[in-house]
Amino acid sequence: METRRFSAATRLIAGIGIAGVELGAFLANSLGYDRTMALGNAAGDLLYGLLARPRRRIHHNLTLAFAGSMPEAQRNSLARQVLRFFAKNWLELFFYGGGNKAELRKRISIQGIEHLEQALAKGKGVIAISGHIGNYPLLGTQFTERGYDFTVVIRDPKSPVTSRIYEHARAMIGLQTLYTTPERRFFKNALNTLGRNGILCLISDENKRRGGVFVDFFGRTASTPPGPAALALRTGAAIVPVFITRNPDNSQRIHIQEEIPYEKTGAAEADVAAITARYTVAIEQRIRADLAQWMWTNFRWRTQPYGPSDAAKLKKLRPVKLLQKKLRAPLGRIIHE
Repeated sequence: METRRFSAATRLIAGIGIAGVELGAFLANSLGYDRTMALGNAAGDLLYGLLARPRRRIHHNLTLAFAGSMPEAQRNSLARQVLRFFAKNWLELFFYGGGNKAELRKRISIQGIEHLEQALAKGKGVIAISGHIGNYPLLGTQFTERGYDFTVVIRDPKSPVTSRIYEHARAMIGLQTLYTTPERRFFKNALNTLGRNGILCLISDENKRRGGVFVDFFGRTASTPPGPAALALRTGAAIVPVFITRNPDNSQRIHIQEEIPYEKTGAAEADVAAITARYTVAIEQRIRADLAQWMWTNFRWRTQPYGPSDAAKLKKLRPVKLLQKKLRAPLGRIIHE
């Protein structure tokens, strides 16, 4: 895991946040797993009732993904479930970080480990494709605990304070990570990981504002990170979709799918686009298997070939400005008449 240096002021402020994380982990372990999950359900319902913006984002993205065909009642139900999962996932990480890892590990099973072993047998490393599905940070911890060289690629938060708190939280759960910046260091470390036949996990379901490859996602063009494809073509590493989902009883299952085949034709751009489209299909299929387990708050379709799509981004509600606009309209007509 990469470590960074922080200023004294940053360490002081972050220390307060870290104390809060430690307290949360202690309380979650004091409650026990079942009561922590029950608290997660209640917290999700509270978020649904109090926070309009994430609720509206989920509705908006579901409308885009299903071209308006999903009934409002179903969107309401899904929005509540998504926020419940969100709250449970966070509280579960507090529980896990509190030291009671064995309690959670026994609730997690792995399906398809043979696909991973077959990919590793080629000796060129594995690029694990995943998304914001289920409690995805647990992927790295579970594979590491089982003896695999598993590294998750992450973006470092812009805020030094947030970065320090997150770094401490990742250490608590034992998540081995690699920052995407600086870019040169990232590529060097990524190539080293694959070169030693390790597993490099890339979360590949977010909107890519710059440098993305446009592929189909839920029937709409979506700017998608091409990094996994580029690394695979460079190294010959196998591409294996890996996801984790929660069951109704709060046990969880890691799904390791068959390796995604690809070929290097020499037409770099076309090859990257083809590979990116294939792993995006794998992500979409897993999301469709249980819609509530994906975080529907990301503006996935925001970037388009012609520029930013206003239709894909939820506009902020500004009641005062809306009222001013309505009041100005009649006055404008009076002046110009």
